[in-house]
Amino acid sequence: MTKPLDLKHIAFADLHISTLNMRHKAKGNKPPDISDILPSVKQRGIRQPLLVRPEPTKDNKYAYGIIAGRRRYFCLKAIAEDSGKIAPVPCCIMDADDDALGLEASILENIARLAPTEMEQYEAFKRLADKGESIAEIAAVFGITERAVKQRLALGSLLPELRKLYTDEEINPATIRALTMASKKQQAAWLKIFKSDDYAPQGDQLKAWLSGGGLVTTDKALFPLETYTQEYQGTIITDLFGEHGQFADPELFWSCQNTVVALEAESYEKDGWKNVFIGDVGQTFYGWEHVERSKEQGGNVYIEVKNDGQVIFHEGFMPETEARRLDRQVQNGADKPDTKPRPEMSGPMAEYMNLHRHSIARAALLKHPKMALRLTVAHMITGSRHWKVSKDEQNTRKEATQTSLENSRAEQELAEERKVIAGLLGLQKDDTQIYHRYESMFSLNTVFATLLDLDDKSVLRVMTFCMAETLSTNSGAVEAVGVLTGADFGNYWQPDEAFFDILRDKGVVNQMVADIAGKSTAQGCVTDTAKNQKQIIKNRMAGHGVDKPSPDWLPRWAAFPATHYREASGCPPAQNWKRIAKLFTKRTP
Repeated sequence: MTKPLDLKHIAFADLHISTLNMRHKAKGNKPPDISDILPSVKQRGIRQPLLVRPEPTKDNKYAYGIIAGRRRYFCLKAIAEDSGKIAPVPCCIMDADDDALGLEASILENIARLAPTEMEQYEAFKRLADKGESIAEIAAVFGITERAVKQRLALGSLLPELRKLYTDEEINPATIRALTMASKKQQAAWLKIFKSDDYAPQGDQLKAWLSGGGLVTTDKALFPLETYTQEYQGTIITDLFGEHGQFADPELFWSCQNTVVALEAESYEKDGWKNVFIGDVGQTFYGWEHVERSKEQGGNVYIEVKNDGQVIFHEGFMPETEARRLDRQVQNGADKPDTKPRPEMSGPMAEYMNLHRHSIARAALLKHPKMALRLTVAHMITGSRHWKVSKDEQNTRKEATQTSLENSRAEQELAEERKVIAGLLGLQKDDTQIYHRYESMFSLNTVFATLLDLDDKSVLRVMTFCMAETLSTNSGAVEAVGVLTGADFGNYWQPDEAFFDILRDKGVVNQMVADIAGKSTAQGCVTDTAKNQKQIIKNRMAGHGVDKPSPDWLPRWAAFPATHYREASGCPPAQNWKRIAKLFTKRTP
């Protein structure tokens, strides 16, 4: 049973504020506001006894420390200063040794009268904890949750200067709560910024600052938290004032998150969805630009990734313009709408790759005159769009593609051979107009006479060059020559800036990352922008950040025969070879 308290009237001079009083250090020991109760005390005196306990003074004499009743004490002090006299004060006396009970009584009395600040609660709870009270026991005394007690005690992890700034209301609650998540070093760094003229991050901005990146909470993770904490040794910052913890390493979070996103995208594709689009981080999916379409109707899946790490899967949508096109097909009598997946090559990319393939195949043909002879005869028999005869001008509207082509090794070899052929035909070496010079010095009879003077080897060389120059761009013949000659694409071409500039399909870029850097790397950057993923490819080729560079890496399109990333129908080089492959199966090197 609890020991009953003694009631006694004690001289005012023998009273002082106990160190156990929860407001002992409130506001830097400033006197409390007593304006609301002073008139009543002056008129009626103390109607509720003070709670005190015997405490030694500096001269080792006993006086009484006030556990509860601080404002009443200051009212009596104010009256004493005015009149000089004060009657003995009614007091309930506690046991001098019961510190924990004294703290509880002080806190309960103050809470009942006026809700204390968080720092005042921290000071009070800490005193109880220092006396051996557990968090559960403190929570039970005040009828609050253990989490609430932990929140207040977390303020103890703050540097004293930060606690003082908060007590003086120079730091707001959201900021002080965020600082409880910081290490001592981070607290000191933030305090230095706060004292300077620079802007110190506050609230959620401070939380993001603590992780060195974006604020990503644990509820956004698609992966088990154990993957982050145990497998990769990542740290989660505990937020006692929030519902969820925070990832201390945003970069590691995104690597784990992107891996799951990539696997989900693969799962959708295996499940039969025509297209799965993964948006860049922060790219909004605008539903009003799309209409709902089922998987069977050609609907797509759009994966939206927000800046805070949240991932939203939008299943069964299609751009409104595409939906209208398919609806018109049905209205015009089509049994089933054409819902082919998007081609893996854009128009500019197909043009770029076809032009380079054309040049490489022609350069390879220079080394196979007997093959050129037979190909020439085939042209004579069947005809072609170039047997007028004219040179293929390799037209392109992209200046960068034109520059890339002109600087290529294949074109340099063709240019050197062109000078030789001009010399054999009696032309100036810089004269490149070899074809269709009717009624000129370079007429049919003149050419015939010139060729009569040349040996068979020289004539065959002229014919081979003419066949190479008249070979049509983007044709099956280009693919056949490349495959049959065993042309080494990498010997003539490497991915250049023009190639990367027009490489836009992020899904294809991600597969290229997988080819050069591995599937796990590709999965880890799947939500990065195409620009960032292309930089990964460049870095791998240059050897930046890796032990073994891959300078000879080529996309799947840069080979004879070409292979595709999604479907041959979306990759013109692969489709061109697919149409004729059976004709040359037994003749490939």
